[in-house]
Amino acid sequence: MKKILVFIPAVFFVLLASGQKGFAFDVGMGTSKSPMLAAKYYFDKNAASIGGSYQIFNNALGEKTNGRIPGTKGIGEGDYFYSIDIGYTRVVTEHFSVSAELSFGKRYYYYNASDSSASAGAYHYIHKTKSELGGGALLFYNLNETFGFFAGYNSLREGTLGLEIRFLKEKQY
Repeated sequence: MKKILVFIPAVFFVLLASGQKGFAFDVGMGTSKSPMLAAKYYFDKNAASIGGSYQIFNNALGEKTNGRIPGTKGIGEGDYFYSIDIGYTRVVTEHFSVSAELSFGKRYYYYNASDSSASAGAYHYIHKTKSELGGGALLFYNLNETFGFFAGYNSLREGTLGLEIRFLKEKQY
């Protein structure tokens, strides 16, 4: 299954590259404390993108262990995720673009535990994992041919703000 998830987008991007007018990078931050990064290939007034998010800013304490260490005390719980995002963008006007994305993610649920023998005084361990499918939409404001700002929502990453940097061969609108 993992091979198919890599193969299909790879074929998709190779086919789109023949009409390519340029490429772009999107960098942003979700309200779920998850940075995101995406690469885009522009063709005419369209763009295909692939990227990802990883919630590195979470409340997991100390090092990750394989399980609960006997004699330790639980001090909290939480979750974090990563996702692979595949998207499509359409340039609507000179200043606005819209984008839709489909996200394939994995969420990790953890427990924090207190341990006086751990270097940070605490550790965390994963007690459950769950695969998730999400989606979202973004609205882009194209400041000029090189830079744009975007805002939107993704069901995994939640609210998102960011910057797009484009390297276009010719004007797209």
